[in-house]
Amino acid sequence: MSDKLPYETVKRFTEAKIPQDIEDSILDVYANYSIDHDMTTSDLPAFFNEVGIPQELSKLVRSEELVIEGTNIVDFQELLRCTYNIFLYADNEVVITGLWKRLLEDSGRISSFPNVTWMNHIISVKDLQKVANSVGFADQSALINMMSCATHGKRVYMTYLDFAEILGKLGLLKR
Repeated sequence: MSDKLPYETVKRFTEAKIPQDIEDSILDVYANYSIDHDMTTSDLPAFFNEVGIPQELSKLVRSEELVIEGTNIVDFQELLRCTYNIFLYADNEVVITGLWKRLLEDSGRISSFPNVTWMNHIISVKDLQKVANSVGFADQSALINMMSCATHGKRVYMTYLDFAEILGKLGLLKR
């Protein structure tokens, strides 16, 4: 038995077909922000509020990942995928939250930073190393690969949303 994740599992998440009714709803709201001018990152908080995404989730969205490179103009396809994924994460909140809190506890983040709400915590490579060492996992390069997968190679820490994306790629979230 192989310990490698079949690419088909990842692809089912990253290339999932967005249901037409959800796409239409997102497009309707997007149109309100792009009729007179291009939608920009300054429009994102109001957009997310209008589509019904709670602020505690929308504030975790990295706006630079939703724009046309070199601008602050929102790329509709990126916004569509991000918004749909957040809806998916909200539907799977119990699973994501349970595993995220466990990771925070096992890494020592909750006890080290008790005033930070669980959703606002980040997990660094060092935090992952603590967890890996506690369970006898010695492959440090796998931890770097996990972080790279979570952040698309852009950061050395991951957020709640990054973690949710990993769970989606692993096939652990229900559509």
